[in-house]
Amino acid sequence: MTTTAKLDSARVELSPGTEAVVPLHIRNTGTTVEGYRIEVLGAPAAWTTIEPAVIDGLYPDTSTTATIRFAPPRSATVPAGPLDFGIRVVPFEHVDETVIPEGVVEVLPFLDTTAELLPRTSHGRRGAKHRVAFDNRGNVPVTVTLQAADEQNALDYGIRPQLLTVGPGEAAFADVKVKPARSTWRGPDVTHPFTVTAAAENTTPVLLDGAHVQTAIIPKWFFKALLALLALLALLALLWFTVFKPVIESAAKSSVEDEVAQANEAAAAAQEAAADAQQGSAQAAQAAAAAQEQAAKADEATKNLPVTPSELFSPTVQRLTATNVAPGATETDAFTVPSGSTMRITDLVLNNPQGDFGTMTLSVVPADGGDAVTLLEVALENFRDNDYHFQTPILVPSDGAFQIEVACRTVGTPPDGTPPPTACNDALVFSGTLATPPPPPAAP
Repeated sequence: MTTTAKLDSARVELSPGTEAVVPLHIRNTGTTVEGYRIEVLGAPAAWTTIEPAVIDGLYPDTSTTATIRFAPPRSATVPAGPLDFGIRVVPFEHVDETVIPEGVVEVLPFLDTTAELLPRTSHGRRGAKHRVAFDNRGNVPVTVTLQAADEQNALDYGIRPQLLTVGPGEAAFADVKVKPARSTWRGPDVTHPFTVTAAAENTTPVLLDGAHVQTAIIPKWFFKALLALLALLALLALLWFTVFKPVIESAAKSSVEDEVAQANEAAAAAQEAAADAQQGSAQAAQAAAAAQEQAAKADEATKNLPVTPSELFSPTVQRLTATNVAPGATETDAFTVPSGSTMRITDLVLNNPQGDFGTMTLSVVPADGGDAVTLLEVALENFRDNDYHFQTPILVPSDGAFQIEVACRTVGTPPDGTPPPTACNDALVFSGTLATPPPPPAAP
């Protein structure tokens, strides 16, 4: 072993927010000049510094001293209790002879708590609810007991929970319900001050001042509103007997007379219509008999005629491809519908096995060679395999074409492609039914 290292004290005790310095003695027991790199291991490394952290050269059989400075912050993130650490001394020339003296840092507990009452003042006829917010900024758990009281004993209290256990760096809440001991039916608002006491272990109790404003059950405006409502009812009664009731009776009498006259006219018209209906029923019976005779003749004439369907449907599956499309180039492929037929496309499957980049455009080219109608334009980089299904089919007319156009921008690189491809390779599979007129019936 060419290096030895020893701490002056293997155990350090300090409070967060303070510092402790421990010397580290390093001795070169070898036969050559040696340099060292010094590092801190363990949880204390985050708040520990070494001066110097690098020793450039130490002659054989000589010693030097480095300073280890422990400075834990006053924060809840540094837990109280023993924390093991190690000081790694790495020789530059003999890395395999690294030494690690070990020790323990005892972080002492500290308390830092705050409490707040929300809201400070509440209003209500039969009580209200407050909340106590308790924050623990220390590095040990704190148990808090909550109590509430007022000098006049005018309020009843309900605290839930009454006992809070708050971890380091955490906050906890409790509900404080206040209720007046006596109800006030009428009169001005009454303010009841009270105090909530939050007592934590080993700390001075915190007094939180609050107030509850008790309002009367019957509001001040109630009687004024009642008088206004009675006046409105009296006015409506006066209008009913002096204006609305005579007008309604006159209108009802006029309406009854009109309805009687209309009823008499309707009765006369009904008698006339009944006479016409009797005459029409006789004529309808004669026409029905004649129609039945003609139907029997037509049925007899059509019994031996062949039945010919209007169209013949055959399932069709086609594949359109665009292979060996160089970057920057465009390639198309199309399916032309036979003359006299109609293609009804219900399903599309887009295929991009290489992961190419570019654009695939699906369109219908009319039979007269006019401009193509674009149905769908998708980016190749958005899919490898994608399918579409339609309730209402895409119709391609007779002599028209269903076309795919692939514009290659960048050739994809599949994981197992050996050698990698040099051109885009994409395809479209579509299916549906091909509707074709039937052949003419054979001569009888």
